[in-house]
Amino acid sequence: MKLHIMVFDDDEDIRNLLEAALVSKGHEVTALADPSEFPFFDDETCPCSPDQPCADILIADNVMPNIEGIDFFKKLKEKGCLPLIRENVAIMSGYLTIHYINELNNMGIYYFRKPFDLSEIYDWIDECKIRIEISRAADA
Repeated sequence: MKLHIMVFDDDEDIRNLLEAALVSKGHEVTALADPSEFPFFDDETCPCSPDQPCADILIADNVMPNIEGIDFFKKLKEKGCLPLIRENVAIMSGYLTIHYINELNNMGIYYFRKPFDLSEIYDWIDECKIRIEISRAADA
């Protein structure tokens, strides 16, 4: 199954690495340097529908110049977007405090510590893929 994965990271090398790695696995990838480049960033409500979410999976760096990844996900949650992609959201960071980890866990957001191994991301995406397949089968 081809998934649409959105990657947000201000580090061009990491962004390009993830994009190339995920495309090589057959996925469609939108890689952006900043969440403010997200097409619906300034919309008041989520323009995506449960039948057509904006992406199947979101992966964001936590430390970015204009907005932290966790704050971006909070903004999406307030708009009603995160329920559309359920647990298929992850943060990447080399600077995660216990406070952030607890907050991520409470929000149902997975996290990767930088530096990460691509196999860790592949495994998590495989888990997401199973959840997505189950969800789509239930909705059909």
